[in-house]
Amino acid sequence: MDFIGKQPGKTSLTSNGISTIRGHVKKRPDRMALRTETFSETYAEMWQRCTRFANALLDRGIKKPDLVATYMPNSYQFAEIIVATQMIGLPLTLGNYRLTPEEIIYQINNCEAKVLCVQQDQYNLIAPLLDRLPTVKEVVLISDEKVTGTLNYEEMIASGSPEEPQVEVLPDDMHLLFYTSGTTGKPKGAVRTMYCDYNMAISTALELGLNRDDSMFVVAPMYAAATAGYLLSTLMVGGSLCIAPGFVPEEALRLIDLMKPSFVFMVPIMYDWMLSLPSETKAKYDLSSIRLAVACGAPMHSTIFQKMRDSFTNAKCINMLGASELGFVTAITTEEWFEMHKEGSIGKGIFDMDLKIVDEHGREVGPGEVGVLYSRSPATFDGYWHNEEGTKRSFLDHEWCSVGDMARMDEDGYIYLVDRAQDMIVTGGTNVYPAEVEGVILKLDGIADVGVIGVPDEKWGEQVKAVVVLKEGYSLSEEDIIAHCRKYLAGFKTPKSVDFAQAIPRNAVGKMLKKELRKPYWEGKQTFIS
Repeated sequence: MDFIGKQPGKTSLTSNGISTIRGHVKKRPDRMALRTETFSETYAEMWQRCTRFANALLDRGIKKPDLVATYMPNSYQFAEIIVATQMIGLPLTLGNYRLTPEEIIYQINNCEAKVLCVQQDQYNLIAPLLDRLPTVKEVVLISDEKVTGTLNYEEMIASGSPEEPQVEVLPDDMHLLFYTSGTTGKPKGAVRTMYCDYNMAISTALELGLNRDDSMFVVAPMYAAATAGYLLSTLMVGGSLCIAPGFVPEEALRLIDLMKPSFVFMVPIMYDWMLSLPSETKAKYDLSSIRLAVACGAPMHSTIFQKMRDSFTNAKCINMLGASELGFVTAITTEEWFEMHKEGSIGKGIFDMDLKIVDEHGREVGPGEVGVLYSRSPATFDGYWHNEEGTKRSFLDHEWCSVGDMARMDEDGYIYLVDRAQDMIVTGGTNVYPAEVEGVILKLDGIADVGVIGVPDEKWGEQVKAVVVLKEGYSLSEEDIIAHCRKYLAGFKTPKSVDFAQAIPRNAVGKMLKKELRKPYWEGKQTFIS
């Protein structure tokens, strides 16, 4: 041993995350790991099921770096798959099961997935596409039904060896591949390693004060990067996951009352929907078990933050900024927002997160000046999958990384977003990137130019609007354009309205001025995104 702190040639496996979960299994095997309204399993039971499933995959010739893709709603099996794939070093991409067939085909082929894990409804969608998915070797079906040509999830667990697989999982192995809609119109895969996700989970747990006595209410979609991040943080500290099948406002209240979780995460609009129910409805349910109410995934507004504080009377209420590429970046509490008069701020960097704002020359700017927000932490992703140019654009150097958020910092070090990354639209807590929608609309004959923006919506926060310029001699209606988009885009990406214009505002070099395009729709609105 060299006495510098590391044995020659030795890699610390703690930093891959899976050994941390293994430690909870050994030390507290009877601690509850996963539960739904009708199912529960301890850490020991979860570990055994994950071990058997992992071995069953190995028996089918699936081994690292073969990639596994999931397309399914929330379930305890979803969490088991996350643990089992990590156990044997298989990278995992969590697909949005609401995508259209063409979007699913692109994502699966881009990441070269070898295994698909789906429930029955998703299999019915994907089965007709399999001849266009050449890399897929196996489809794992989570269903009571047995379907020819698929592997039944429970049968795999029953047949898999109970002996822990002897697979070396290294910190640099790819862990999760999150697809974020790209500014070029095609989604980009953000590569996160075992090391960066372990650090993300530990940093988040320390920032939030999570511990083994906590239980997380999992109601936001488990395929979302933020949900996955909080889920991993909870497992890293040995806590429990209370999994809801999906979000229905009153059902969420009922399940919180039933399961008594201590920690809940939702995007702001979900809190708004749930906490805007009639008083007599909310009064039927006890929310006193919640000590930590966290929002992430969309801009926070004072009315929602106040509803959170008023409703979760025993809880610390926090809003966080996160990104698939960066992990969780900043946090702000209701106390800072209201009592310290930091309304509209995204707060300060979380534990082990360095932040700076730089100008177009890469120089750090002073308080009040606007620039690009960059972060540096062990939780930063490694780059975009098969996209060297996109990776280069994201990094200032080998350490500092950005997703393009424009921001300013006040004298107290609190950060405020000035414009959203790459003009992203957040509708109902789900990200929509305009370039993807614009690319679809431009395929339609008669379109001379188009700009897609987010406009205010009381229910969804924002809705997708297309501003269209028609070619001379063409006549298209709003219904024509929306119907065309429905053929190629998921429902949440399809424009809800179309306006027609003589021209789209652009600068001297032809860059679309999204801020100018949005301005008439946002005038007089209380928002910090212009």
